[in-house]
Amino acid sequence: MISVSSKIQLKAITGDDQNELMRIMHQIYPPEYKHLWINEDCNWYLEHCFSKENLDAELREKNAVYYFVFYNSERIGILRLIYNTSIHVSDKKIATFIHRIYLSRTAQGKGIAKQLFGWLTEQARHRGNSILWLKAMDTQSQALRFYEKEGYQLIDTLRLNFERIHPELRGMVIMKKSI
Repeated sequence: MISVSSKIQLKAITGDDQNELMRIMHQIYPPEYKHLWINEDCNWYLEHCFSKENLDAELREKNAVYYFVFYNSERIGILRLIYNTSIHVSDKKIATFIHRIYLSRTAQGKGIAKQLFGWLTEQARHRGNSILWLKAMDTQSQALRFYEKEGYQLIDTLRLNFERIHPELRGMVIMKKSI
């Protein structure tokens, strides 16, 4: 376990954790994101992203780390980072991609995300990375406000090509922060 604070710990996810990963994502993802999906059916996405095959591939990825997030010993989310990457192929600055951060509703308002972002900033600096970046759904206004408060700036937009998402809700933003 990695201690972020006295109340927040991270535990590395392994291939043996796929069932637990799927269980927690079925708790966390639908309440926040099911509105994006036609018939509010986000099972395809959950199966796609958190299947055993995808988990194994993501665990093999160079410079990637994947964690369960615990608060007061309760599993409340996941965090996946990819160090030593760049935002664009032409960009020479070494960056950390915040690939996944999902926290349960019970985690909101407790400063957990703020502490996690402080921790991951220090981890990125320690590895010589000068930029943090992420992608977020453009409809998730609470998350976007948080990122902006943390100093992230909008640098680009994109649209997902998932046919199962309502066309008008496929927008994403790319945000970055220099550290």
